[in-house]
Amino acid sequence: MKKIVVNPELCTGCEMCALICSFVNTGGFNPHRACLSINHFQDGVFNSPAFCQQCEDAVCVKVCPTNALKIDKDKGYVSLDTEKCIGCGECEKNCPFDMITIDPDSKKAFKCQLCDGQTYCVDYCPEDALGVYEK
Repeated sequence: MKKIVVNPELCTGCEMCALICSFVNTGGFNPHRACLSINHFQDGVFNSPAFCQQCEDAVCVKVCPTNALKIDKDKGYVSLDTEKCIGCGECEKNCPFDMITIDPDSKKAFKCQLCDGQTYCVDYCPEDALGVYEK
């Protein structure tokens, strides 16, 4: 499985990763609509983006009543089929990392799917604080 990793020592908290994520996934620049969250500690002295961990034994997959979520070993991440999603919120309630949400517009689950391998957040990080780890 692949996942995005962070070097918090390099992160400045600029939110470029959240901006590009929201643009790629929603067509607009709104960090509140990104598939990640930026944690700011000590008034921004220490920053760390948080991403879906693409769990190999994903709880979200187990609790999904419609099989909209699945572990896609070929692609290396937990994939989401929004056509199957009914927006019940079980995945959101059960994610131990709080990295899957119900989109307020579509009323469907919303999570990082590594941009189908493009990982734009990693590419556009101006400080090279992000990388892709493959296990």
